[in-house]
Amino acid sequence: MKNNIRIIILCFILSQSISAQNFVAAEIQSSSSLTINGATNLITFKLHQNAEHLSKSKLKVGTTFSQNKTYLTQNQLSVVVKNFTSNNFIALKEFFKLVKSNAYPVLNVQINFAEPLLISEKGQNYTGNALISMTITGVTKQYSIPITLKSNGSLFILDGNKKLSIHDFGLYPEPKMMGLVIINEWIDIDFHIVYKIKSDTDSAKQ
Repeated sequence: MKNNIRIIILCFILSQSISAQNFVAAEIQSSSSLTINGATNLITFKLHQNAEHLSKSKLKVGTTFSQNKTYLTQNQLSVVVKNFTSNNFIALKEFFKLVKSNAYPVLNVQINFAEPLLISEKGQNYTGNALISMTITGVTKQYSIPITLKSNGSLFILDGNKKLSIHDFGLYPEPKMMGLVIINEWIDIDFHIVYKIKSDTDSAKQ
């Protein structure tokens, strides 16, 4: 009977340690980037934003490990729409108009959870899937995105790509030049996020 009680207590302690939320400070590095690839019926275009504009503040991210998943909180990345640049000025101008940049100046992206665990041995690549929430023009949609993670000590590199329809957010671009130019509803979002993390334990030692 006592052995059974000990086993139950041990299982409880282990379950608490697995589900307990830990916090780490995440600082986005200058080599990060976010790119949106789009097209019309005539040309392709690329919208780009680098780390200088992606985030100027450190994030304190909460992590919980449960059932082979890493749940994340407080990791919302705010992207200022008008910080995007492009070598196609007309496409950039139409993009600002399409996403109503004056009324909705910020796009928000947040990782809800990643599967399997967001753990990568030093120098090794890890592949999995992340469930993210994306908010454009006040409309939030969730997407499952394949991701690749590589770590080098406290430095992590997170890459991902997702093809999605702007119709998901109620966006329907108007034909241009009397209908001769039509913007494709499908866009590819590529992100290359390099971030440095520091746990609460590390911070307390300093």
